[in-house]
Amino acid sequence: MASIGNIFRRLFKPRKEPRFAVKEGTFVIISAGTGDIPEQKVQLIDISQGGMAFIYNGSPSDLEKSGILKMIKKSDYDKEKIDFDTVSDSPVLDSVQSSVPLRKRSVKFKWMGYFEQAELRDFINTVGTFKK
Repeated sequence: MASIGNIFRRLFKPRKEPRFAVKEGTFVIISAGTGDIPEQKVQLIDISQGGMAFIYNGSPSDLEKSGILKMIKKSDYDKEKIDFDTVSDSPVLDSVQSSVPLRKRSVKFKWMGYFEQAELRDFINTVGTFKK
């Protein structure tokens, strides 16, 4: 249940960028950018020019040092990478009883140059289905 503060925030401070639901089976690669933490493939829930939300399995500490996103297009790894900061990380209610806990993480993209923004816009146009 949403708190009263969240309700007022959404009423008086709308999102800067429209958020899009994505096609089922859309994945991205999350990594720390260093060799000490392996890359992890996660399922994308929604995305905007400002950030995204995804579901992953494991604990928050598994992705604690992550901060680099690689977008997947047509089963090929894209060359572009996007840095991000975690906004929230919470368990998915349906998986609480499961032996493999799923978590939802929302992230905010860090500064991007013109070409990175264009690449992200193309990715959103490819995988986005409708505005949320």
